[in-house]
Amino acid sequence: MRKARTGASKTEKPRRSAPKAEKPQRSSAGEEKRRLPRWRLILTLLSLLGFCVFFAPVFGGILNVANLAAMTGFLLLAAVFRFWPGFLRLLRWLWARRWGKLLLVTVGVGSSALLLTVLVLFCLVASKLRAEPQAGCPTLIVLGCQVRGQTPSLLLSYRIQAAADYLAANPSAVAVLSGGRGDGEDISEAECMLRSLTAKGIDPGRLYLEDRSSSTQENLSFSKALMEREGLSGPVVVVSNDFHIYRALRMAEDIGLEAQGLAAKSKYRFSTPTYMLREALALVAYTLTK
Repeated sequence: MRKARTGASKTEKPRRSAPKAEKPQRSSAGEEKRRLPRWRLILTLLSLLGFCVFFAPVFGGILNVANLAAMTGFLLLAAVFRFWPGFLRLLRWLWARRWGKLLLVTVGVGSSALLLTVLVLFCLVASKLRAEPQAGCPTLIVLGCQVRGQTPSLLLSYRIQAAADYLAANPSAVAVLSGGRGDGEDISEAECMLRSLTAKGIDPGRLYLEDRSSSTQENLSFSKALMEREGLSGPVVVVSNDFHIYRALRMAEDIGLEAQGLAAKSKYRFSTPTYMLREALALVAYTLTK
């Protein structure tokens, strides 16, 4: 008769415990797919920075076609870099169709030509931001700018101050003050400049008013006609804000004026890129229409 076992055998191996269930790990491939490559992240952030540069002037009340176009362009760029694979799929889909090829080539060539032109003009505008004339020029032409009621705007006050400084340093020089009366202006821009300059101690006998013009081109053309009537000699010094000098000098040259630039300050330094882009676009329009 078998004896019942009362305990485990000395040689019996201990039972292994069941392995603990491991937590499922996230797919590293999925994470890589969701994570933006570094180059796309950098280009997306740079595009958003460009948007901010042209959006900042809005807080100073500056909103025009230049910063609207720039903000739209930088937002589109940010979207393209953020959703790059989808953008490539769209390009391939268009390229597979005859009309899509024509569209892509037209848009690509046209936008590249426009971008290159604006970039070159942007650099030309920048080249005159610190323009200073030689001493002893006999005649200034001070270009008008917005007047609020009877008070000069900040941009116009900078032009007035630059003209006053030059006239004070060159006592034999005279100035043609050019600018008509626009909407919201109680007096002409020329009259506003006359009052401000005489208040700064400039003899009114040295100041000539041209109060019919309503654009930069008219400023210069009408001022030239006044100089011829009054027997004023050149070369002339064109006084305007820094971003405006290159276009003003280009127009002066086109009507036969020998001119140098005197760059006054801009409204805010952070608004300079917006003003410069606006000038580049204005130069494109001037070149196409002159």
